[in-house]
Amino acid sequence: MGLVLLALAAIAIFALRGLYLVARGRVRSHGIHRLVWRWLTGQPWHGKPVTDAGWLRPGTRPLTVTGHASRFHHRIRWHRTAMRTGSTLAVLALAWLWLADPLAAVLLLSAVLLLGLVLGALLAWRGWHQRKHRRTWIEPLHVVCAPLVGHPVAVAPRAWLRIEPDRSHAVLSLVAGRDYSDPAEQSRIVRAAAAKLAIEAPGASWRLGGPEPTLTITRSQPPPPRVLLADVLRYFDELGPEVLVIGLGKGGKPVTISLDGDSPHLGLTMGSGGGKSVTARLLAAQMLYKGAIVLNLDIKWISHTWAAGLPNVAYAREIHEIHQALVWLAGEVDRRNRVAAVAADVEGRVHANVGPRIFVVCEELNATMKKLRAYWRKVRESGDPVRSPALDALDEVNFTGRQVRVNLLMIGQRLSAEATGGGDARESLAALIFSRYKPSTWKMLVPDMPMPPATRHAGRAEVVTDSVRQTQVAYLTGAQARELAVAGRVSVCPAGMPSAGAPLPAAQKQGELPDRADVGNGTVSGPPERPAVSAPEPVTLSAAVAAGILPMKLAAARTARHRDEQFPRPVAQSGLANLYDPVELGDWFAARSSS
Repeated sequence: MGLVLLALAAIAIFALRGLYLVARGRVRSHGIHRLVWRWLTGQPWHGKPVTDAGWLRPGTRPLTVTGHASRFHHRIRWHRTAMRTGSTLAVLALAWLWLADPLAAVLLLSAVLLLGLVLGALLAWRGWHQRKHRRTWIEPLHVVCAPLVGHPVAVAPRAWLRIEPDRSHAVLSLVAGRDYSDPAEQSRIVRAAAAKLAIEAPGASWRLGGPEPTLTITRSQPPPPRVLLADVLRYFDELGPEVLVIGLGKGGKPVTISLDGDSPHLGLTMGSGGGKSVTARLLAAQMLYKGAIVLNLDIKWISHTWAAGLPNVAYAREIHEIHQALVWLAGEVDRRNRVAAVAADVEGRVHANVGPRIFVVCEELNATMKKLRAYWRKVRESGDPVRSPALDALDEVNFTGRQVRVNLLMIGQRLSAEATGGGDARESLAALIFSRYKPSTWKMLVPDMPMPPATRHAGRAEVVTDSVRQTQVAYLTGAQARELAVAGRVSVCPAGMPSAGAPLPAAQKQGELPDRADVGNGTVSGPPERPAVSAPEPVTLSAAVAAGILPMKLAAARTARHRDEQFPRPVAQSGLANLYDPVELGDWFAARSSS
């Protein structure tokens, strides 16, 4: 113990001697009067300004060689003077009191220390509870926007920035005397702030008059709580045939994706219960309404039973059917490319009808890719390529399908490079739809985009192109999707297309197809107003749970069957087991989740 005290005493002596030598050198160089004046008025000891702050204005830029200055020296000079002079007078008063009445000095010092501890504990508690909000939103916005509005990054964010915990609005204090009237500059500031706050289409209110100008950014009206087919049906005709309507976004505006402009292919990455099949149903039925052909690669067998047997749908379920369909698709893309090459101008525009658009729905790619590889290993013969031709076909369509009107919808819980056929293939997915995603999935797919807060609202998704748009995905039942698919221009599957549906009857003319207005209301029924198509195969309750039609436990499904009056009724019976319409089961679960 004695050695420790001796070492501490030696360190203290060396430190005091060093301070004495430094102070003596500075007094000799500058004089005691100058040093006292600089201390009391908040100047650095050398007397040179380190920022452009004045007696009545705060600093906006550092003047040091390194380009850095402390927050203290960015303050208005009279503020610094008050802080330095006040603290010095307080110390001198305490020293005088100590000499006059040591007991009173001890009591006063104890009270000051106790008050400081209480205030420090309160500030520490508040800072701890606000740390996530501060690190996630306040500090990133401060670093990006402070230079744009004229504040130095060295100042404290709380000095000019206030963001509500729910990010409903943020107030940015502007620099008095600076001109913010340039619309381009205003737009740049608002865009940067909105990107860091993950606010889509924000409202911006500029108050430039008066001594304290401010910018207030408010979050716009959220998407509707629920969107049905009737709410978006009119946009199907108003927008071009290459435009897909996903649903309604902020302020009730339609959220769309252009297959010719935004992205040649789409990605759907959603966690369990996020609505993958319902969203894919909306997109596929919409494309069929606009005259496309849908190639459904459904490794789950019954994800889209509403489309089974339609004349404009090819439905591949078995792994050998999916393999065959992809190989055929590669050949079709090659044929279309050859036709396009003959009819393309010098600008690359194709002036030939290569055929109706083909929309390929790739369900559960994480499982499909594994089964395609295993299938090829099983059937591959000597001399065949090592890699599955189906995977090569998917890559070829991914890279060359856009110009000849072939588009992919890749669906998976996590669209990794392995699921999509490689990192390069995933780059073609310039349009992604997220729901119930994990942060790691978001960072993997769109690391440069701000991740919005997670939500469990049924049907709510994030549509990511060159921006992030929160969307309430439009919901339609299986019956509505089936009627919508044949309510527009019906393109029959090409001859020789594997797993193609039943051909359209010769007597079925386009004028006899269901009226568009009736589709949204779900009132279309019975032939001869639509092509005769086969109904989906009924399934048992356990099969529906195993296939993911009902993403719930079997016991919960059986309980709901007895207690829920809206639960679908059996359509047939196999032995002692009741059989149900899979489309009705899926619609019941979707309605139950969104209620």
